[in-house]
Amino acid sequence: MSTRVDAKELRGLLDTAVALAKEVGPAFKDGFWRKGQFASATDFAAERKLGNAADCVTAVDCHIEKVLFSRLRSIYPHHKFVGKETTAEAGEVPITNDPAWIVDPVDGTNNFVHHHHFASISIGLAINKEPVVGVIYLPILDELYTGVRGQGEHGSSRDETVGSRMRSLTRLLLNKAHGGAGLESLRFADAVTANMTMVAKGVAEIQ
Repeated sequence: MSTRVDAKELRGLLDTAVALAKEVGPAFKDGFWRKGQFASATDFAAERKLGNAADCVTAVDCHIEKVLFSRLRSIYPHHKFVGKETTAEAGEVPITNDPAWIVDPVDGTNNFVHHHHFASISIGLAINKEPVVGVIYLPILDELYTGVRGQGEHGSSRDETVGSRMRSLTRLLLNKAHGGAGLESLRFADAVTANMTMVAKGVAEIQ
């Protein structure tokens, strides 16, 4: 059975996601600058994810994801929750028609570890297996981007073109067997959400 949510409810869900992204922003900054609770190498605890040398996870990732899910569960106890770090350990989590919060606590962890500013907190909500709310917050740059299904995107100067550009990017990257171009030579900032925000505010292009 599908879940019905009106525009006012979606706006409330977005407000919650924005507030939580801002709440964990200070912890993100502490980790980035290696201060506060993440001042020492032991506290920061960067390590390879599932043995993959090209991917890593830090104590900051785990801390932020834990805080976000704790807050979300207290507000929406009947929703489902999918976290990049917890899912990496537990395997795939099935998405149903129920509301599901999907969180990447530090998108661009390699950037984050090496003090590259293009790293973000990403919070999304899917209902009926469709994305309906999205928040991208880059704490180091203090930039916030939001989107609500049917209500447009905010935080960029190019709201009217973001959707079409993202669809173009999807087609370019999609495997040829699935109707895409299968391109492999595009340049990225090593964080998917950061790439999206750069296109959104007009400092990068999709050719």
